[in-house]
Amino acid sequence: MRFLKKLNPANSLFGKTFLWFWLAAILLGLVGAWLAKQTNSNYSIKPLNNVDINRIQQIASRIELTAERFPKAELNRLLGRTGQRSKDALMLIDAQSKEFIYGFPREMMPLKEPFLELINETQPFVIRTTSGVFFGPAKVSVRGQTYFLFTGKPRPPNLARQLMQTNPIALGLSVLLVSGSLCALFVWSLVRPIRQLQKSARKVANGDLTQNVKFASKRGDEIGALGRDFNSMTKRLADLMGSQKRLVADISHELRSPLARLQLAIGIAQNQKEQLPESIEKQLLRIEKEAQQIDSMIGQVLRLSRLEADVAVEDKQLVGLKSCFTELFNDAEFEAQNSGKELILGDIPELTLSCYPHLLKSAVGNLISNGIKYCSTKVEVSVVNLTTTLQVTVKDDGRGVPSSDLEDMFKPFYRLSASRNRDTGGVGLGLAIVKQAVKLHGGEVVAMNSPEGGLIVNITIPIKQ
Repeated sequence: MRFLKKLNPANSLFGKTFLWFWLAAILLGLVGAWLAKQTNSNYSIKPLNNVDINRIQQIASRIELTAERFPKAELNRLLGRTGQRSKDALMLIDAQSKEFIYGFPREMMPLKEPFLELINETQPFVIRTTSGVFFGPAKVSVRGQTYFLFTGKPRPPNLARQLMQTNPIALGLSVLLVSGSLCALFVWSLVRPIRQLQKSARKVANGDLTQNVKFASKRGDEIGALGRDFNSMTKRLADLMGSQKRLVADISHELRSPLARLQLAIGIAQNQKEQLPESIEKQLLRIEKEAQQIDSMIGQVLRLSRLEADVAVEDKQLVGLKSCFTELFNDAEFEAQNSGKELILGDIPELTLSCYPHLLKSAVGNLISNGIKYCSTKVEVSVVNLTTTLQVTVKDDGRGVPSSDLEDMFKPFYRLSASRNRDTGGVGLGLAIVKQAVKLHGGEVVAMNSPEGGLIVNITIPIKQ
């Protein structure tokens, strides 16, 4: 029963393959049998009755008389003229050269083998071939030359026999074309849904969980079942990711209230009229610092949640690039000087850009701060107008990042195991916010290690004129 279910072409790829294979095999078999029948060289030879013997002798005598009346006429014309009277197709074979002379169109000529076998016979025979029925031979003497006469009724040539006789290569190509078309149709019916699944799987791997394969899922075979499972998987993944983001956002939002009360309590304790012991004062300062870090982290989580949901935290504006980056670069230079690092800033091109200014400045500023924090001596920042895109590059001369972490470093809460860890003040949300902010602008951010050492981060944002 399982094998029969597999053979069912309505719900089985195996069954469809099996069916297509046998259809192609049957079709090729039929074509081969038809071609064999059309081009079959088999023939039969039987003795001729007396009536037909007398008739062929009369035709031979008529040919000799016609040749005497028209001594300069060509033999094929003589045969054609004589055959018109008797309504026969006439053919002569030269007794010495074995050359065939036809009194009918050459495309109707039969196979030569059976006639050459009979030229030495003393009595006529009936010859049945795929090209028609013929009678002979009968000796004919024309202008001192001996010929063997055959008469008959040739069949009109069909396309297959004509191709086999005149162009067998074209006939073979025709067969290959038919079989190749069937195979191509079958392969296309398999490849099309597989390519659709492959394309959608790549988009899912890149984070697009809205993919839904429609054509592949409508099939009734294994590919259709795979397409439906794929749609269920992407829907389930989208639901889980959405639930996770909502959970993080909800928890972060709920933490804000007790955190605010904690900060208020710390402030009240610090403002007491009685002087607190020094040890308690230090603990309160420590609690206040940790509370501020928690508050900052919760703010980043909420911001990241909104960005991942493609919800802008501000309105899009048309701003000049210089006015947008000048203050940011001034603050970065101050930060670099305080850290004892060198900040090399390129020229800002004259450009008006439609963007979310605070998000864009936050993304670029985050990368510059990271570069200053992890570089050895200097950070280089360049802003280039590439006509259709704006490219911002931040390069530091630090120790770089392991190649395996270049893509993962933009994931939320991901921290590197080397120098870039929480000891430097990060919680693994800054680069994730950078990626989502750039994505909201329709761009992309890519990190790579510099051949000279250090890390290079490129932000590319399309410029909509």
